[in-house]
Amino acid sequence: MQIRVHQFEGPLDLLLKLIEEQKLEINQISLASVTEQFLEYLRSQTKIEPQALADWLVIAAKLLVIKSKALLPALNLPEEEEEEASNLTWQLYQYKKYKECAKYLIKLDDKRKQSWGRQASFVEKITFYPDNSVTTATMSSAMRYIAKTLAEIAKLPKKVLEEVITISEKIEHMQNMIHKKVEMRLKDLVKKAKSKIEVIVTFLALLELVKQKILTTEQEAMFSDIIIRKNNNP
Repeated sequence: MQIRVHQFEGPLDLLLKLIEEQKLEINQISLASVTEQFLEYLRSQTKIEPQALADWLVIAAKLLVIKSKALLPALNLPEEEEEEASNLTWQLYQYKKYKECAKYLIKLDDKRKQSWGRQASFVEKITFYPDNSVTTATMSSAMRYIAKTLAEIAKLPKKVLEEVITISEKIEHMQNMIHKKVEMRLKDLVKKAKSKIEVIVTFLALLELVKQKILTTEQEAMFSDIIIRKNNNP
Protein backbone atom coordinates (compact mmCIF):
# COMPACT_ATOMS: atom_id res chain seq x y z
CA MET A 1 0.00 0.00 0.00
CA GLN A 2 1.27 3.48 -0.86
CA ILE A 3 0.09 6.58 1.00
CA ARG A 4 0.57 10.10 -0.30
CA VAL A 5 0.58 13.07 2.08
CA HIS A 6 1.48 16.15 0.08
CA GLN A 7 4.79 15.32 -1.58
CA PHE A 8 5.59 12.37 0.69
CA GLU A 9 4.72 8.69 0.16
CA GLY A 10 5.32 7.50 3.70
CA PRO A 11 7.29 7.95 6.94
CA LEU A 12 10.58 6.67 5.48
CA ASP A 13 10.27 9.14 2.60
CA LEU A 14 9.83 11.98 5.06
CA LEU A 15 12.82 10.88 7.15
CA LEU A 16 15.02 10.66 4.07
CA LYS A 17 13.86 14.11 2.94
CA LEU A 18 14.66 15.67 6.32
CA ILE A 19 18.12 14.13 6.44
CA GLU A 20 18.97 15.10 2.85
CA GLU A 21 17.83 18.69 3.44
CA GLN A 22 20.30 19.00 6.34
CA LYS A 23 22.97 17.10 4.38
CA LEU A 24 23.39 14.51 7.12
CA GLU A 25 24.60 10.94 6.92
CA ILE A 26 22.13 8.15 7.52
CA ASN A 27 22.95 7.03 11.04
CA GLN A 28 21.34 7.00 14.46
CA ILE A 29 22.73 10.45 15.36
CA SER A 30 21.12 11.94 12.27
CA LEU A 31 17.85 10.24 13.07
CA ALA A 32 17.95 11.66 16.58
CA SER A 33 18.50 15.19 15.23
CA VAL A 34 15.47 15.10 12.94
CA THR A 35 13.12 13.42 15.42
CA GLU A 36 11.42 16.68 16.47
CA GLN A 37 10.83 17.70 12.85
CA PHE A 38 9.31 14.32 12.10
CA LEU A 39 6.99 14.51 15.11
CA GLU A 40 6.02 18.09 14.26
CA TYR A 41 5.11 17.02 10.75
CA LEU A 42 3.07 14.12 12.14
CA ARG A 43 1.17 16.46 14.51
CA SER A 44 0.35 18.83 11.69
CA GLN A 45 -1.29 16.17 9.55
CA THR A 46 -4.98 15.58 9.91
CA LYS A 47 -5.65 13.49 6.83
CA ILE A 48 -3.49 10.42 7.47
CA GLU A 49 -5.70 7.40 6.94
CA PRO A 50 -6.19 5.23 10.05
CA GLN A 51 -4.83 2.19 8.20
CA ALA A 52 -1.55 4.01 7.47
CA LEU A 53 -1.27 5.81 10.81
CA ALA A 54 0.22 2.71 12.43
CA ASP A 55 3.27 2.90 10.14
CA TRP A 56 3.89 6.51 11.14
CA LEU A 57 3.52 5.73 14.84
CA VAL A 58 5.95 2.82 14.62
CA ILE A 59 8.61 5.04 13.03
CA ALA A 60 7.91 7.80 15.58
CA ALA A 61 8.34 5.34 18.45
CA LYS A 62 11.68 4.14 17.06
CA LEU A 63 12.84 7.75 16.66
CA LEU A 64 11.97 8.53 20.27
CA VAL A 65 14.05 5.54 21.40
CA ILE A 66 17.01 6.76 19.33
CA LYS A 67 16.54 10.32 20.65
CA SER A 68 16.47 9.10 24.25
CA LYS A 69 19.63 7.09 23.73
CA ALA A 70 21.38 10.12 22.22
CA LEU A 71 20.42 12.36 25.15
CA LEU A 72 21.22 9.72 27.79
CA PRO A 73 24.12 7.55 26.54
CA ALA A 74 24.12 5.59 29.79
CA LEU A 75 20.49 4.59 29.30
CA ASN A 76 20.14 0.82 29.21
CA LEU A 77 17.49 -0.20 26.71
CA PRO A 78 15.94 -3.64 26.33
CA GLU A 79 17.61 -5.73 23.64
CA GLU A 80 14.48 -5.62 21.48
CA GLU A 81 14.42 -1.80 21.46
CA GLU A 82 18.13 -1.61 20.65
CA GLU A 83 17.57 -3.93 17.70
CA GLU A 84 14.57 -1.94 16.46
CA ALA A 85 16.63 1.26 16.51
CA SER A 86 19.40 -0.33 14.46
CA ASN A 87 16.87 -1.78 12.03
CA LEU A 88 15.45 1.68 11.33
CA THR A 89 18.87 2.89 10.14
CA TRP A 90 19.19 -0.13 7.86
CA GLN A 91 15.64 0.28 6.48
CA LEU A 92 16.26 3.93 5.68
CA TYR A 93 19.51 3.12 3.93
CA GLN A 94 17.81 0.47 1.79
CA TYR A 95 14.97 2.84 1.00
CA LYS A 96 17.45 5.45 -0.21
CA LYS A 97 19.09 2.94 -2.55
CA TYR A 98 15.72 1.98 -4.07
CA LYS A 99 14.80 5.64 -4.59
CA GLU A 100 18.10 6.28 -6.37
CA CYS A 101 17.52 3.27 -8.60
CA ALA A 102 14.02 4.49 -9.37
CA LYS A 103 15.34 7.90 -10.42
CA TYR A 104 17.89 6.24 -12.69
CA LEU A 105 15.24 4.05 -14.32
CA ILE A 106 13.05 7.10 -14.91
CA LYS A 107 15.94 8.79 -16.73
CA LEU A 108 16.38 5.74 -18.94
CA ASP A 109 12.66 5.68 -19.64
CA ASP A 110 12.71 9.35 -20.59
CA LYS A 111 15.54 8.64 -23.05
CA ARG A 112 13.63 5.67 -24.47
CA LYS A 113 16.45 3.32 -23.45
CA GLN A 114 14.27 0.39 -22.48
CA SER A 115 15.19 -3.19 -23.24
CA TRP A 116 13.28 -6.45 -23.11
CA GLY A 117 14.63 -9.95 -22.85
CA ARG A 118 13.26 -13.10 -24.40
CA GLN A 119 14.02 -16.79 -24.28
CA ALA A 120 16.46 -18.21 -26.80
CA SER A 121 14.89 -19.97 -29.75
CA PHE A 122 16.64 -23.13 -30.98
CA VAL A 123 15.30 -22.66 -34.48
CA GLU A 124 17.70 -19.77 -34.94
CA LYS A 125 20.95 -20.36 -36.74
CA ILE A 126 23.81 -20.64 -34.26
CA THR A 127 27.28 -19.78 -35.49
CA PHE A 128 30.32 -21.13 -33.68
CA TYR A 129 33.26 -18.81 -33.20
CA PRO A 130 36.30 -20.64 -31.76
CA ASP A 131 38.69 -18.95 -29.40
CA ASN A 132 41.50 -17.05 -31.11
CA SER A 133 44.07 -19.09 -29.21
CA VAL A 134 42.78 -22.38 -30.66
CA THR A 135 45.11 -23.94 -33.21
CA THR A 136 45.22 -27.23 -35.10
CA ALA A 137 47.72 -28.51 -32.54
CA THR A 138 45.49 -27.71 -29.54
CA MET A 139 42.46 -29.20 -31.31
CA SER A 140 44.42 -32.37 -32.11
CA SER A 141 45.57 -32.67 -28.51
CA ALA A 142 42.02 -32.19 -27.24
CA MET A 143 40.66 -34.85 -29.62
CA ARG A 144 43.34 -37.34 -28.53
CA TYR A 145 42.43 -36.70 -24.90
CA ILE A 146 38.72 -37.26 -25.61
CA ALA A 147 39.48 -40.45 -27.55
CA LYS A 148 41.58 -41.77 -24.66
CA THR A 149 38.83 -40.94 -22.16
CA LEU A 150 36.18 -42.67 -24.26
CA ALA A 151 38.39 -45.72 -24.68
CA GLU A 152 38.69 -46.08 -20.89
CA ILE A 153 34.93 -45.74 -20.51
CA ALA A 154 34.31 -48.33 -23.22
CA LYS A 155 36.35 -50.96 -21.39
CA LEU A 156 33.82 -53.29 -19.83
CA PRO A 157 34.84 -55.43 -16.87
CA LYS A 158 35.79 -58.91 -18.02
CA LYS A 159 35.08 -61.90 -15.83
CA VAL A 160 35.52 -65.55 -16.73
CA LEU A 161 32.34 -67.46 -16.05
CA GLU A 162 33.00 -70.14 -13.48
CA GLU A 163 31.57 -73.61 -13.82
CA VAL A 164 28.53 -73.92 -11.59
CA ILE A 165 28.21 -77.27 -9.79
CA THR A 166 24.91 -77.98 -8.10
CA ILE A 167 24.24 -80.17 -5.08
CA SER A 168 22.04 -82.42 -7.25
CA GLU A 169 24.95 -83.09 -9.60
CA LYS A 170 27.23 -83.95 -6.68
CA ILE A 171 24.64 -86.29 -5.16
CA GLU A 172 24.33 -88.14 -8.46
CA HIS A 173 28.10 -88.31 -8.80
CA MET A 174 28.54 -89.75 -5.27
CA GLN A 175 25.81 -92.34 -5.80
CA ASN A 176 27.48 -93.54 -8.98
CA MET A 177 30.82 -93.84 -7.20
CA ILE A 178 29.40 -95.77 -4.24
CA HIS A 179 27.95 -98.38 -6.63
CA LYS A 180 31.46 -99.04 -7.99
CA LYS A 181 33.28 -99.10 -4.62
CA VAL A 182 32.47 -100.63 -1.29
CA GLU A 183 33.63 -97.48 0.46
CA MET A 184 35.28 -94.19 -0.35
CA ARG A 185 36.93 -91.35 1.53
CA LEU A 186 35.90 -87.71 1.59
CA LYS A 187 39.43 -86.60 0.73
CA ASP A 188 39.20 -88.55 -2.55
CA LEU A 189 36.00 -86.71 -3.42
CA VAL A 190 37.40 -83.23 -2.85
CA LYS A 191 41.02 -83.60 -3.99
CA LYS A 192 40.03 -82.83 -7.59
CA ALA A 193 37.81 -79.91 -6.64
CA LYS A 194 38.52 -76.76 -8.63
CA SER A 195 37.38 -74.29 -5.99
CA LYS A 196 36.32 -73.91 -2.38
CA ILE A 197 32.73 -73.67 -3.61
CA GLU A 198 32.96 -77.18 -5.08
CA VAL A 199 34.33 -78.53 -1.79
CA ILE A 200 31.41 -76.96 0.10
CA VAL A 201 28.88 -78.34 -2.40
CA THR A 202 30.42 -81.81 -2.09
CA PHE A 203 30.13 -81.71 1.69
CA LEU A 204 26.51 -80.49 1.51
CA ALA A 205 25.67 -83.30 -0.91
CA LEU A 206 27.19 -85.82 1.51
CA LEU A 207 25.11 -84.44 4.39
CA GLU A 208 21.97 -84.75 2.30
CA LEU A 209 22.68 -88.40 1.42
CA VAL A 210 23.37 -89.18 5.07
CA LYS A 211 20.14 -87.48 6.03
CA GLN A 212 18.24 -89.63 3.53
CA LYS A 213 20.01 -92.70 5.01
CA ILE A 214 21.48 -93.61 1.63
CA LEU A 215 25.06 -93.32 2.91
CA THR A 216 26.73 -93.73 6.26
CA THR A 217 29.86 -92.02 7.49
CA GLU A 218 32.52 -92.97 10.01
CA GLN A 219 35.47 -91.09 11.45
CA GLU A 220 38.00 -93.06 13.44
CA ALA A 221 39.50 -90.10 15.29
CA MET A 222 39.18 -86.32 15.51
CA PHE A 223 40.32 -84.62 12.28
CA SER A 224 40.89 -87.99 10.62
CA ASP A 225 39.50 -88.71 7.18
CA ILE A 226 35.77 -89.44 6.84
CA ILE A 227 34.96 -92.89 5.47
CA ILE A 228 31.80 -93.11 3.37
CA ARG A 229 29.86 -96.35 2.89
CA LYS A 230 26.56 -97.33 1.32
CA ASN A 231 23.82 -97.96 3.87
CA ASN A 232 22.68 -101.53 3.42
CA ASN A 233 19.77 -101.05 5.83
CA PRO A 234 18.09 -97.83 4.67
